[in-house]
Amino acid sequence: MKILSTEEARSVDHHTSKELGVSGETLMQKAGKAIVEKAKEMFAGSGSKRVIVLCGKGNNGGDGFTAAELLVKEGFDCKLISTVAQEEITGDAKIFHDRCINAGLRIVYEAVSDDFNLSDYDLILDGLLGTGIKGQVRPNTSEWIKAINSSNVSVLAIDIPSGVNGNSGQVSGIAVKSDATVTMGFLKQGIVIEPGASLAGEISVADIGYPKDAFDILQTDKKLINHTLAKQFLTPPPPDTYKHRQGKVLIIGGSKGYTGAGCLAAQGALRAGAGLVIAAVPASLNAIYESKLTEVITAPLSDGGSGHFRLDDVDIIEEKLEWCDALIIGPGLGTDDESLNFAEAVVKSSSKPMVIDADALRVFHGNLDVFSELKSDFVITPHHGEAAQLLNLEKEVVSSDPFNFAFDVWQKTGGTVVLKGAPTLVASGELISANVTGHRGLATGGSGDVLSGLIGSFMAQGLTPEVAARVGVLIHGEAADILLKKYGFRGLLAGDLLEVLPTVLSTYECN
Repeated sequence: MKILSTEEARSVDHHTSKELGVSGETLMQKAGKAIVEKAKEMFAGSGSKRVIVLCGKGNNGGDGFTAAELLVKEGFDCKLISTVAQEEITGDAKIFHDRCINAGLRIVYEAVSDDFNLSDYDLILDGLLGTGIKGQVRPNTSEWIKAINSSNVSVLAIDIPSGVNGNSGQVSGIAVKSDATVTMGFLKQGIVIEPGASLAGEISVADIGYPKDAFDILQTDKKLINHTLAKQFLTPPPPDTYKHRQGKVLIIGGSKGYTGAGCLAAQGALRAGAGLVIAAVPASLNAIYESKLTEVITAPLSDGGSGHFRLDDVDIIEEKLEWCDALIIGPGLGTDDESLNFAEAVVKSSSKPMVIDADALRVFHGNLDVFSELKSDFVITPHHGEAAQLLNLEKEVVSSDPFNFAFDVWQKTGGTVVLKGAPTLVASGELISANVTGHRGLATGGSGDVLSGLIGSFMAQGLTPEVAARVGVLIHGEAADILLKKYGFRGLLAGDLLEVLPTVLSTYECN
């Protein structure tokens, strides 16, 4: 399912009407039918059919007018509200407004929420604002949204809940909390990204007749990560496989105070199916790793008792780089200059696919040219804050349009980008994928280390970096979903994910 920004949606609409000959009126008519079908579904089993339709002046309002006319024909008791004056209703919206007038529907113009008791109705159709909102919701509309949210009445949003930004998913001061949303033709970014995704409720994408080539003008292809991807690649290993063929992962990380990060990444790699995992660790911390990691081989690097990595050990690690099929570097690495110098030398010398995570990303701060010196394919896994630091920008730039930002990072680095967030995005080439598994309980220390282990393990098993990243975030989120009932949001620990990863993976391997 395609995902579009506000600007992309506008371009597709223009291209569809001007170049492909499909009028906005035709699209709006089909949108109205889709809204009515969803409304009927929400009324299933209910004897009452009282609906209030709230329309602004844009295309969302036009969809509301279209739906209102059809709802009346279906026998619904329909109250039609316009928050703007009649003369402000223009374009395709005016066509269906006039049809409502001709059909004998009474419309209340410039209506204010204080004049209505929304609790008198069984369903509210929200067509107040669309995806193109800029700035904060205006006072009159804000009062309507307050009334909607306090009404205790089911809400069906048209295209996007009013007040949700169509690009960022952020709330523009206030936003409708809907039970369901019918979005037209494609997903809007604002209902894929939190908090917009949660405010949208159950999302239905209505096919309203966009031609397939309407989307050819887009620079990027944005989609949800599909479970069929995991089914395609997580097949059972060959019957005659053995540990060396199952993938060999080298992990470099875990300095003094942060040994847990390296351990979680190592265990994540094993649980995802790697045959062998070596953890390169500061020698003075080796006893900790030996006690915590039964199935992982450790490679102690001389640290002079410092508990962090030293540049002198680069020559020693090169043997392990030759051995491995994939490298994970960064979890708990440390931020001191010597550790970062060591990390820079390692990533420059590695010819194996890499996951560059956490502290190792600091190597590239203000120095993106280092990416061009890497000899192998790589995946970077920044959260929003790390991504902003990478490009020396404010974090708000990332959150204002995460899809566009992920694409920009891919262009500037040349590697697969895993932009961790809600949702996590994977950008590689023109394809930007959004993962919708997982939940807010993953906002806990170590969760990202487990994810790095998964991605690195899948790469070692032969998946390309971009596929390994997409499958990794999908499985990572599914593990959290399984644990939600047991631990809730607050009680989930990163280590808990390791226990259910085999269960998640087996559903693909065994079916």
